[in-house]
Amino acid sequence: MGRIRSPFQGEVVSVTANNVIVKSARGTAGRTSGRTISFTIKPEAKVVRDGKTCELKDLQKGDAVSVVFTTKPGSSLPRVTQVSVGKSE
Repeated sequence: MGRIRSPFQGEVVSVTANNVIVKSARGTAGRTSGRTISFTIKPEAKVVRDGKTCELKDLQKGDAVSVVFTTKPGSSLPRVTQVSVGKSE
């Protein structure tokens, strides 16, 4: 996957029962175009829309999101803690 920083911000490309694919709006790390990342969303991750808890299925293609995650040392797989859409509380 390469190195990405938390929070990863971009637009929802697609959503499944436990996965969200997000494309960044602009290039990072010398890239000229946005980067597309697939995030696995575990049940304990918080999904928030306009400051209120919702479900992953409530996200829609085109939503601007911020994905907050941590990465364990030695692993490149992000552990998502929160996906936010819209304004915060």
